[in-house]
Amino acid sequence: MKNILKQGRHMRIYLSRGFTLVELMVSLTIGLFLTIVIAQLFVGSRQSYATTDDLSRLQENMRYSQQLLVRTIHMAGYKSAPNQVTTSIFSGANVLIQGAAGAGTVPDSVTVRYQGSGNGTGTPDGSVLDCLGNRVDAGAIATNTFTIAPGANGATALFCNNGANNWEIVPDVENMKVLYGEDTDADLTVDRYVTFNNVTNVNNVINVRVALLFRTANLTNVITDTKTYNLNGTVVGPFNDLRMRRILTSTINLRNRTP
Repeated sequence: MKNILKQGRHMRIYLSRGFTLVELMVSLTIGLFLTIVIAQLFVGSRQSYATTDDLSRLQENMRYSQQLLVRTIHMAGYKSAPNQVTTSIFSGANVLIQGAAGAGTVPDSVTVRYQGSGNGTGTPDGSVLDCLGNRVDAGAIATNTFTIAPGANGATALFCNNGANNWEIVPDVENMKVLYGEDTDADLTVDRYVTFNNVTNVNNVINVRVALLFRTANLTNVITDTKTYNLNGTVVGPFNDLRMRRILTSTINLRNRTP
């Protein structure tokens, strides 16, 4: 009986004793390792999400910019009365397409004009809009000027001015370079692309080539952007930051280019 009691005491003493220093150090090491692994997975997942989100927003900006520019430039020279002579409406200060070439890497601007649709007495039918979404009545001329200027977030953005208001359309657009396709021999084919100040006759311009440079809003890229970007022959960069950039180049026909 005494032996049994003695063995019981020894067993209780063994079961109630704490961890040794070695066991504690091993446990802490394993716990620290697991914490580091989980933290790295979390940081990597968050970085991946931020990069994907930024890139998605950039692509969305590109799509919307293209849709707006294509829709607007396609309308250049549209006449409320088809039988009117184009040059009698769009001439002088109201030329249907014009631009200003920025020196060097300074962004260009482009202005597009067209008439609206409606009863001609202040009641547009809504089928023709300006770049800010306003309805344009028949006989009225819509003026749409696209420029690059500082936006609400401090970065440059794509703006449109309809003659009354100048609004930011798309954020984080760094540059815009525009070339004008001129048909010099009246065969309805572009013979040369030039900046607007080198256009011989604006009435010979039959399409416009617009190059835009977009960037992500945040510094979420994992590598430094050391690339250069060719915008219709104008090279910009490198920017040496952690933003992602994409070029969008669109060649847009002037559908209403008729006598």
